[in-house]
Amino acid sequence: MEQKIDRSEWRRNAHDLLFSRLEVPFYSVTWRVDVTDAVKWAKAHGVSFYAVLMWATMKAVNGVEAFRYELRGADVYLLDHRNPSYTYQWDDELFGICGVEWKDGESPTDFAARCRAAEADNPSPIPTAEADEAGHDVYISSLPWIDYTHISQEFPLDNTDSTPRILWGMFSDDEKGRKTLSYTVQVNHRLIDGVHLKRLYDALNGAICALEEY
Repeated sequence: MEQKIDRSEWRRNAHDLLFSRLEVPFYSVTWRVDVTDAVKWAKAHGVSFYAVLMWATMKAVNGVEAFRYELRGADVYLLDHRNPSYTYQWDDELFGICGVEWKDGESPTDFAARCRAAEADNPSPIPTAEADEAGHDVYISSLPWIDYTHISQEFPLDNTDSTPRILWGMFSDDEKGRKTLSYTVQVNHRLIDGVHLKRLYDALNGAICALEEY
């Protein structure tokens, strides 16, 4: 269940008010992620690497409380969980957008199967405005053709926008033969600081390591 936050008791209230003065309180950080084990696991289990990394991403996001805060006007809520709203290849030229409910404890294989089913049943590549605004999402996408070093993402000029935006690029082999990729997280500074990004960083690495349990 979601929980409405009592601002008088919320330790972050002053920080939120500080950044609420800005029209654009958003910032993004890019780091490299070692996905060697995720690539191996995906190949061994016949599962899309994209779905595997999305599973690991959602497991990490929902494990860091700061990423589950949501602004609604002057109010703040703590969500029970967030769901992925993600892009995928609709045809040779266009991408589609699809969303599924996050189920805590679900295996990567079952998660990937639900994503495939949702994509197959998706009636249109772009959801209606009503569908797009439903749920409490994390926007996920990839740029699998480019090993980029910097990227900026679109966002509305609404400083209450609380949706984390996560994107990654093409993986490549480093000097040790490990597969790494650029991983970008865009957040609202009203809710998320650098320390929370470090927790996400650790949680993502932990989720990739946890693949061996499935």
